[in-house]
Amino acid sequence: MTPFRILLLVGLLWSIAACDRMHGHDHESGGHRHGDDAHDHHDDGASGDDHGHGGGVVITDFSEATELFVEFPPLAVGRASEFAAHLTRLDSFEPIAAGELVVRLAGGGAPEEVFTARPSGIPGIFRPVAIPGHAGAGRRLTFELYTGDVIAFHDVGTYQVFATAAEADASLPQDEDDAGLIPFLKEQQWRVDFATAEVEQRTLSASVAAPAILTPAPGGDATLPAPADGILLAEGERFADIGDAVERGQILARLAPRLGGEQDYAGIVAAAEAAQAALDAAQPDRGRVERLLADGAVSARRLEQARAAERTARAQLQAANARLTPISGDAAGRTGVAIRSPVAGRIAHIAVGVGAYVNAGAPLFRIVDASTLRLQADVAEIDAVGLGLPSSAWFHAAGSDHLFDTAAADGRLVAAGAAVDPVKRTVPVVFEFTNPANAFRAGMSVQARVRTGPAMTLPAVPASAVVDDAGQPVVFVMADAEHWERRVVRIAVRDADVVGITDGVEVGERVVSRGAYLVHLAAGGTAEIGHGHAH
Repeated sequence: MTPFRILLLVGLLWSIAACDRMHGHDHESGGHRHGDDAHDHHDDGASGDDHGHGGGVVITDFSEATELFVEFPPLAVGRASEFAAHLTRLDSFEPIAAGELVVRLAGGGAPEEVFTARPSGIPGIFRPVAIPGHAGAGRRLTFELYTGDVIAFHDVGTYQVFATAAEADASLPQDEDDAGLIPFLKEQQWRVDFATAEVEQRTLSASVAAPAILTPAPGGDATLPAPADGILLAEGERFADIGDAVERGQILARLAPRLGGEQDYAGIVAAAEAAQAALDAAQPDRGRVERLLADGAVSARRLEQARAAERTARAQLQAANARLTPISGDAAGRTGVAIRSPVAGRIAHIAVGVGAYVNAGAPLFRIVDASTLRLQADVAEIDAVGLGLPSSAWFHAAGSDHLFDTAAADGRLVAAGAAVDPVKRTVPVVFEFTNPANAFRAGMSVQARVRTGPAMTLPAVPASAVVDDAGQPVVFVMADAEHWERRVVRIAVRDADVVGITDGVEVGERVVSRGAYLVHLAAGGTAEIGHGHAH
């Protein structure tokens, strides 16, 4: 990352923190508490990371569609407890700004109690107020979200409703345990490109780097030559252009051939007219001989001669018209020999322009079908020892960080060279794959990695989750939805946009997958950047 971009990111974090402070909210008034002290407020635990808070209970929970981060004071009969519920869409990690949130207290031998709220003035935050009417332990707390396109259910466990507010407040732990955690609040997350991902057990493969080029599949690249000497003409009102989509058999242009030898236009026209005249004479003559033969006036041999003369005249007329049509036009009045595309695709190159004189065999058009491409990778000789028969490869184009995996595009291995190129000292490996939406162009140079060796199964995170911190690979693990733990990890393998980790994270934990560098910057300025919470 360039110094300029780093300065922009730092400026963004400072502006977010400053904006929050202007609203007069101070996150320090009730610091997050982490660890077992959260269980003082409930019996069997929530389905997320639950942490005590200096001012109440903090819960992070996930449904299939949403993330819930909620803070609220311990519940007491007759006391109004406001829930600061932060709701985030997991498909985009944007705040949910519409709908209704339903909070239910049920079980524990008491009647069900329901509290609802619409969105607050801050997108993503709902503020239902609960005034419990029944005391008791083991009251199950659930949150239900209903919007136009999302229905989400969060069962966060069982909690005690105290008989008095004094008992509820006395249940709060007094000492904080958030040392070393990095605050990065929901309001900050919603304003930047931010996302989290669960650490999953994945089967990954090692790979070797190889420069590569993308080429059309066989039959997907055709160069159209001039069939004769002549002048290139447009087909219709518009001459073909680079990038035009063409169908197989489509006429791209026409060629008016140059007349060679002793031929000239007048002579060809005269030959066509003479052939027509001969046919016009042969047809009635054959009819007259047929009638004479019926009357017994001529022999059968004479009829055969008349019929042969008619066939010869017709053949001469067809040949004369064939020579005349490229010059004078076809039945639709179009002049010249049709130049047709032998394949479907797009025009990649035009060698000459309309009206140009070309020699027979000269290239006119290049048509490329890029719907299927081949990745031709040159694996270095030193890496070819364990190459075997690789199953797939992944690559990115120059200037782009987007990774493309041939395995995800019906890719197949075409060839893995058995010999080393004596000049380049490389082994060619070729994969064929479907080019989605023609995203790649034939002839592009790419940086590829060819998968080799046995697969390994281990905890994995997105490659974007790993930050280089002074030479150490680091990820940021969720303590709760607003606090993050810096972890040094040991990377065993990278497979496309996923990295396998042997030490530092556990399956089921969540890490920052987008925006990790912002959390890294926040770690260096916790005292300021962590302030401000729009509750």
